Amino acid sequence: MATTSNAASEDRIGEYRIVRLIHAGVTAAVVEVGQESTQRRYVVKQLLESRAGDPAERKAFAFEAKLGMELRHPNLIHVIEFFKDCDQPYFVMDYFPSFHLKLPIARPTVYPMPKAHLHRIIRQAASALAYMHDQGWIHRDVKPENILANQSGETRVIDYTIAMRPRSGLSKLFGVKVPRQGTSSYMAPEQIRCEDPAPTADIYSFGVTCYELICGRPPFRAGSQQELLSKHMRERPAPLSTHNPLVTPGFNDLVMTMIQKKPEDRIASFHDFLRRFRSIRICQDDPDPAADNDVRSFS
Repeated sequence: MATTSNAASEDRIGEYRIVRLIHAGVTAAVVEVGQESTQRRYVVKQLLESRAGDPAERKAFAFEAKLGMELRHPNLIHVIEFFKDCDQPYFVMDYFPSFHLKLPIARPTVYPMPKAHLHRIIRQAASALAYMHDQGWIHRDVKPENILANQSGETRVIDYTIAMRPRSGLSKLFGVKVPRQGTSSYMAPEQIRCEDPAPTADIYSFGVTCYELICGRPPFRAGSQQELLSKHMRERPAPLSTHNPLVTPGFNDLVMTMIQKKPEDRIASFHDFLRRFRSIRICQDDPDPAADNDVRSFS
């Protein structure tokens, strides 16, 4: 497999040998690579040649790389090294063999939903987001595609492309209006209105993600993006039990609280979510979550 790169060989990126393409995005490609000097596997994200000449694209790419190096939590993908002074900048990340959680929703016969580990997956993802908030960052694009899980339920949250710090003081009063960014199916009403970012927006998006994981569909569907955004802002979602009768009342109420329209009506923080979620079964036939050995390991 070939990729355009600054390396001497078309099958290499720097010192890394390309193993396979993982994802071809609009602005960057993500590939699995091998480091021959150590025989270790890594993942490289490289800015596409068509975007590498744009200073704004390079700046945004550098932001993602540097934030990934700064954040250190067992349930966040860590950026190990960033190579910026080359024709196509790239950064090297941990190798985590896994799949993103949209796959079992979209292709359940090929990627069965990991129901036995779902409590652990949700808990670890929430723990990663709690850490991000504690460090002063809001993810702003929480969705199943940005949560990776392996066969044993170990989880990593990925993609810090549009993460932001909450604004305050003069920057909030006189700063440039926040652009509408995120993924339409998961955006909080205040995100849609381009209001200043706050941690409760991630709580809303995570609530929508949990809803979709358990019900096999998001709370809102629409024929157009505008209609979908309007539903997020105005329409009351159906309880999870409408789509999955096995959902426990406790989990249903928890998720429904997370996706309230007004930020002040939602759960206050991911730490609050974790405290409540530890003792709640997702479905009525689930094992007792307290029996899971890693209940306290990632919170």
